[in-house]
Amino acid sequence: MSKKSPKKRTGKAEPNNADARLPGWPGYRTRDGRSGYDPIDNRTEAAHTAGTLIHVLFSGETRNPLYLFLLGALGLLLITPLVLAISETRNGHLLPWSGWIFVLILGIAALAILVNLIRNLIQMIRR
Repeated sequence: MSKKSPKKRTGKAEPNNADARLPGWPGYRTRDGRSGYDPIDNRTEAAHTAGTLIHVLFSGETRNPLYLFLLGALGLLLITPLVLAISETRNGHLLPWSGWIFVLILGIAALAILVNLIRNLIQMIRR
């Protein structure tokens, strides 16, 4: 019978968290033996960061006042065409159906953003 040789240990400690070794998570592209310049790893990490930002914005977990201000400004900017289209319709100037579809899509997105802003503000005040 032959004995198995023990594993060689490198001087670097391995991360205990398995998430640090998943593609897209911060630290994956700069793991041991990598330079961090791999374009696929860069894009994967950027996509993960963008997805995390979108998740935080729409789940009601934003506590940064700057983000809340920008969220409110975006919501007000997107709802402006709907308000203007409704006021023009009341004055007798109708939009074509394709214009109404565009304005309604923007209005729905704006209402979702503004509702999210209000939810974030309420959660910020409660804590």
